[in-house]
Amino acid sequence: MDYTKIILPELELMFHVKHQAQAAAVEANVSRETLTPSPAPELLVVAGGRAPQPDWLRSAAKGRSVYSADRGAACCLNAGVVPRALYGDCDSTTEAVYERLAALGTQVQRFLPEKDDTDLQLLLKSLPSGSLLATGIWGGRFDHLFSNVYTLLGVKQQRSGVVLLADEQELLLLLEAGENVELELYAEVEAVSLLPLSAETCVDFSGVHWPLKNSALKQLYPYAISNMPSGKDARLHCSCHAGAVGLYIRWQDERISINN
Repeated sequence: MDYTKIILPELELMFHVKHQAQAAAVEANVSRETLTPSPAPELLVVAGGRAPQPDWLRSAAKGRSVYSADRGAACCLNAGVVPRALYGDCDSTTEAVYERLAALGTQVQRFLPEKDDTDLQLLLKSLPSGSLLATGIWGGRFDHLFSNVYTLLGVKQQRSGVVLLADEQELLLLLEAGENVELELYAEVEAVSLLPLSAETCVDFSGVHWPLKNSALKQLYPYAISNMPSGKDARLHCSCHAGAVGLYIRWQDERISINN
């Protein structure tokens, strides 16, 4: 079993992947010390949705290669973060932002507004391998959010590994069959939900007020929403046995103060 450890201002996340060849050993209670650690997510993508808090973005950018899609470039500049590349058609930000980042060394890829793919989709196609933290995803129009979530699920299915959508207000971790996660929370939670992203999924969920065991969740009847941690110091555990599911968290405070 491989695991990836992710630390954000609001939580510590241990993401586990069980491989078939290792399944028997894991079922035989192999200790955590024998597991193989995988590197933390290497890539941070800043999209053009709701801007993350500058302090949060600076914290998330530490140790990661940063890439931006159109208006996400302005978010980066505002936080003092210089992305490696900028993909976009400049329809939701200004020429000055593009020129400023180009002067700072960002590779700028310009596209015509009349195109089929979104700026984020064009950027994601060009990324190197590595697990992915995406921000600037939330807020704004529902059609943009819908496209972003399922585009990133498609990216996960193509490249495997961790795909996490987050800012200081909301978080969505994408899980597929054979993957599980442990969460230690550092901030107060307003709600925790499981969102089926395939026609049907099967999950375990513990550390919450309403736990689930080998429960089938259907995309056309998503009922596993508005859960809560079982206690102040509870650790959340979620396993996906079939299909795809999104583990969603809404933090209690709209803007979390971050001390770096």
